[in-house]
Amino acid sequence: MLPKTNFQNHVKGIIVQIGFTVLGLLIVFSSMGEWNSREHWGALITYALLTVVSSFAPIRTFNSTLTLNNAVICSGIILYGAWIGVWSALIETLIISFLVRFHPVKALANVGQILITIWVVDFLKNYMIGLEISPMISDMILAVVYWYVNMSLCALGISYYFKVKWIPTIKELARGTTLTYLLLMVMGGIGSRLVELYGLVTLIPIMSAFITMSFVYHQYYDSLNKLQQKVEEVKSFNHRFLTTMAASIDARDRYTSGHSLRVAHWGREIAKDIGLAPERVEEIYIGGILHDIGKIGIEDEILNKKGRLTPEEYDRIKQHTVIGYEIILQAGMFNELLPAIRSHHERIDGKGYPDGLVGNEIPLMAKILAISDAFDAMVADRPYRKGLPVEEALQEIRRGSGTQFDEELAQHFIGIIERLPRGELESIIRQDTQSQKQLQEAIY
Repeated sequence: MLPKTNFQNHVKGIIVQIGFTVLGLLIVFSSMGEWNSREHWGALITYALLTVVSSFAPIRTFNSTLTLNNAVICSGIILYGAWIGVWSALIETLIISFLVRFHPVKALANVGQILITIWVVDFLKNYMIGLEISPMISDMILAVVYWYVNMSLCALGISYYFKVKWIPTIKELARGTTLTYLLLMVMGGIGSRLVELYGLVTLIPIMSAFITMSFVYHQYYDSLNKLQQKVEEVKSFNHRFLTTMAASIDARDRYTSGHSLRVAHWGREIAKDIGLAPERVEEIYIGGILHDIGKIGIEDEILNKKGRLTPEEYDRIKQHTVIGYEIILQAGMFNELLPAIRSHHERIDGKGYPDGLVGNEIPLMAKILAISDAFDAMVADRPYRKGLPVEEALQEIRRGSGTQFDEELAQHFIGIIERLPRGELESIIRQDTQSQKQLQEAIY
């Protein structure tokens, strides 16, 4: 029996590769009679020219490119019917097949989904004519339906070919194109009504407006892309800087090489597992990198003492949470990470430090990193002892669940560890980057 995901993709394949193609061919054949009518040759030539011009003036958005032909097709459906939309769609397909590498199966599926969209919109238009709905309202409805149907069918194709989920793909497409796409459709509807009232001469200012909009959008989104590149460069620099800082912190404590990066890794995995937004996941990762930054202010003789710490020395070690908090607070940067730095040693039962917070008083970020920190401290090798086996460390996490650790987060973490292949888990636990080794050699 096929797994559920394979079966679903099989069904999608049948719909996309066979269903789209067959329905598209039927729609083309049903339109051919209109193309042979002598009185329609003017409209056919006009829309052929519009399609050619529109194919070379796409609208760029932040994460996609929209063709002006959608507006042309929509206007054709409103003015004449499905047959002119089919004509325009086929001409656009021919142009694209010459401009880019032609893949017959994908091309047939792609034109099929456009033709199905045209048929649905035309069916709805004819239905609303019988209801005597105002042209302004009906045009708006048709624009929205065209956008939604075309996007949904396109998302189904993407879902099949790239083996991703359909509904999230629709949401992703909508997020990137909604307003611009709808604006194009509305302009197409307005254009069709102007042509209906004043004749084909109105196509000149309408196409001029479309081309101008295409140029403006191109300039705008080109600037946005350049800005995005700069932002990514800054983020990359910040990440390298923070990673180097974490390696420097860990290098001061010869017993905990690589600790901060491992804590950051496990924190990120927990954050993803509980469904936090990508921005929050990244914050928790950086919080893990910087959680021990306060050790900069702890004396070497205490930090690297080989024997048991005195109560006074242990109290001094515990001050690293407050020292780190003050460093970040005074720096005026990464303020969103302050809870991770100050509160990652707090306990659910209130017996932690430095503030003795209880339960939900402890910020989520700190509760996540408390588990990551404790796990790495247990399983990592130290010069004075061997790390605990993973099973024993997980048992300690279970034992501390509800008292030291948040119970729900502890269960998520245990699930993450148990799902990982043993080889990959051991690789993460034992990781020690070359940069950290070099820093240790330089310091000591």
